[in-house]
Amino acid sequence: MFEKWADKLKEKTREQEEISFKSFDETTAAPKAIPEEPKAIKTTSTGKDSNIELKVVHPESFAEVSDIADYLLDGCTVILNLELFDPASTLRMLDFLNGVTYSTGGDIKQVAQGTYIITPHNVDVTGEDA
Repeated sequence: MFEKWADKLKEKTREQEEISFKSFDETTAAPKAIPEEPKAIKTTSTGKDSNIELKVVHPESFAEVSDIADYLLDGCTVILNLELFDPASTLRMLDFLNGVTYSTGGDIKQVAQGTYIITPHNVDVTGEDA
């Protein structure tokens, strides 16, 4: 049984050795456009946890605030869009999330009318309006 398996393995190894690759000519390849980073907002991870998860949230009611708080407690960066909220509900949600953000050592910044970025303690936000 093992002999058959060993023979198959040898055949596969020989097949892999026979594969040849053409060399890549860098002069004929068209250069790829490198996308620019957004100028308004840049996030940088500091510390040992460099795996940053970004959640974009567009809540429809205040009941979703606990889900957003859970994202923050898990160390995610949250982009919060509150365009659908009236001013009183917006203030209520921001007050709650500001408490969560403060308790985790994070930061909250307004980036546009009705849009906020909430970051954990290991993410810095820099930019023109930040």
